[in-house]
Amino acid sequence: MRSRISGISLLILITSIVLSCGTNVKITNPEITDSLLCAFGTDSTFDVITWNIQSYPKHDPETSNLLKVLIPGLKAECIAIQEVGNVSAFHAMMSQITGWSYAMAAYGDGYTRTAIAYKTSTVQVDSTATIFTGMSNPFPRPPLLMKLRWNEQEIILISLHLKAYGDNYINESNPNDEEVRRRYACQLLDQYISDNFGDSKVIVVGDWNDQIQEPASTNVFLSFLNKTEEYRFADMSIAVNLNSNNASYPRSSSHIDHILITNELFDAFHNAGYYVRTIKMEEHIAGGWNNYYNYLSDHRPVAARFLFSD
Repeated sequence: MRSRISGISLLILITSIVLSCGTNVKITNPEITDSLLCAFGTDSTFDVITWNIQSYPKHDPETSNLLKVLIPGLKAECIAIQEVGNVSAFHAMMSQITGWSYAMAAYGDGYTRTAIAYKTSTVQVDSTATIFTGMSNPFPRPPLLMKLRWNEQEIILISLHLKAYGDNYINESNPNDEEVRRRYACQLLDQYISDNFGDSKVIVVGDWNDQIQEPASTNVFLSFLNKTEEYRFADMSIAVNLNSNNASYPRSSSHIDHILITNELFDAFHNAGYYVRTIKMEEHIAGGWNNYYNYLSDHRPVAARFLFSD
């Protein structure tokens, strides 16, 4: 939803937005460089980020100007993105980021789509597919699947955005209950991975719209959580130690953006020191959370690192 603010307030916000790690630079300044960012990724690791950018673009040109610097500045290999509302604007923005490309789901729920941005110098995309199309009950926004190669590693990356809202109660008698829909999506996704990628390195990232640390009676993720030898939520350490600094959805002090991995990636996650974190992107924009929310998103990015041994 677009923020409604007065012309004076808008002028103040536009002139105050800057991008820095200790340095203030106007977002419209063509001299903005990646060196102003606190990067997440490294040259020797596969780094993946999930980021709901909330009805992109919230407020162009400011939204796109920020993302044109933030996306490459994070220095990840892949950034799974949710809530692309304007496809043409997203294409125009990505076409201006040197060394990056993207794929986007072919279908959405009428107003947003999932996408995956990737670094072309290190990531080779073998194929992409929109999955679970025509199944709007469990998947109102069909997930995007990408088969990619990075440093001889074959990886399956899925970007998803599950049904929002709910009352933290699983109403078994109502197939349209939000929690029931998210649970059904997880069951289908588990079966899909088992049937098609049983021996593959699979990473499922996105806005899952629910918390993974809940008790079994309200937890929609048991299809994965009950199979500890097959799956792991890389961000579980964040979920069970939740605070205002690591919540991916800070407006409700909740963590609903997750990174799920299959057992073929357990060692690589271990080798990287189980490194996962919520990125406080608002700290890299002058005006902090208010400007971040007004111009970018109500979600923070969540990132994980993988180090593959020879």
